[in-house]
Amino acid sequence: MEFFSGVPVDGVELSLERMNGVRRSFRRGETVVHAGFRAERLMAIASGRLFVYEQTSEDHPVLVRELGRGSVLGLWILHVPEITCWPGTVVAAEDTVLVSFDMDRTRTFMASGGPLVARLALNAAKILSRELFSTWRKLAVMDAPSIEARIRVYLSELDNESGGTGEVTVPFNRERMAEYFGVTRPALSRSLGRMRDLGLIEWRKNSFKLRFGRRG
Repeated sequence: MEFFSGVPVDGVELSLERMNGVRRSFRRGETVVHAGFRAERLMAIASGRLFVYEQTSEDHPVLVRELGRGSVLGLWILHVPEITCWPGTVVAAEDTVLVSFDMDRTRTFMASGGPLVARLALNAAKILSRELFSTWRKLAVMDAPSIEARIRVYLSELDNESGGTGEVTVPFNRERMAEYFGVTRPALSRSLGRMRDLGLIEWRKNSFKLRFGRRG
């Protein structure tokens, strides 16, 4: 787990004890937490994946983030005690194992100082930086005025991250991709088809070739 990267075994055991670490398994499709519920535990993904959805209508769920092994859910809440509730609903994207930690006990432990805590804080900062970048990209996508514009922004950002080759792999299937853009799957398919017909993109499954002017 990235949160414990570089921490010796005895340090991991001490941390689990001090933060009241508890292991729990979730089946694919099972809700881990509901939006608005009190955030009492920090959750690290030992295996599997999670989907995080905004509070929205059931017909058009908006996929905010996809979290994989090593990610930690709730770091923002840990560092901002004024936030007391989960802002989104979290669902297991596949069979998933989480290790959760009592939020209050974790805050106390992280404030205790020492080399062990310093290492955990460094690991947490790396994870938070990645989450901040993911949030920025999501905001940029959702700020676009149309589905086609959202697709262009999203693919451009993926292209920039992969070195500007003009070829990217989208980490979602079409259903998840539609949820990420906050639209229905048929609407997404129509938009992708129009962009293909205009010569803006080509694709095979999740691999896309960009033919429009890219950012960066």
